[in-house]
Amino acid sequence: MNKTLTQSLEKYLIAIDELTKNGKSIIVKDVAVLMNKGGAATADAVKKLKEKNLINYEPYGNISLTPKGREFVSVKKYRHNTIAKFLHNVLDIDAKAAEKNALAIEYSMTNDVLIRLVNFMDFMEQCSCQEPKWVKSCKDSLSSGEMSEKCKKCKSGNSCDCCCGKQN
Repeated sequence: MNKTLTQSLEKYLIAIDELTKNGKSIIVKDVAVLMNKGGAATADAVKKLKEKNLINYEPYGNISLTPKGREFVSVKKYRHNTIAKFLHNVLDIDAKAAEKNALAIEYSMTNDVLIRLVNFMDFMEQCSCQEPKWVKSCKDSLSSGEMSEKCKKCKSGNSCDCCCGKQN
């Protein structure tokens, strides 16, 4: 994903995607209303997105996403959803908090780290193990507040059958 977009411009691009989802024609005012921003600020953001070839726009005309803009939004949403699912499904964060924190995580790390994190989460989701033992052990530990006796044995270097299958 192109990191030259600010968080603000990304939000405008996502708003444009939301507004145009069902083929509806939109103008700057529609985006401004959805974003709760002024017309001048929105017009400026729209011009910047056009300069980056992410939207089609002529002054006072309709706005639509370009193929590059659609791909950007698709990747952005995929990454966001992957992080939110991880927070919710693995760390047992409630869905609303997971959504909010997914945004914070996305904007707090460099693109290369974000890509690796999302790739790791993709791997974990697609792994044939369904839910690896260590994920279940982690969930159990998070809910009880304590590491299981089996995991404590593993940590001390003894044989483990709780999460990693380590044999000594």
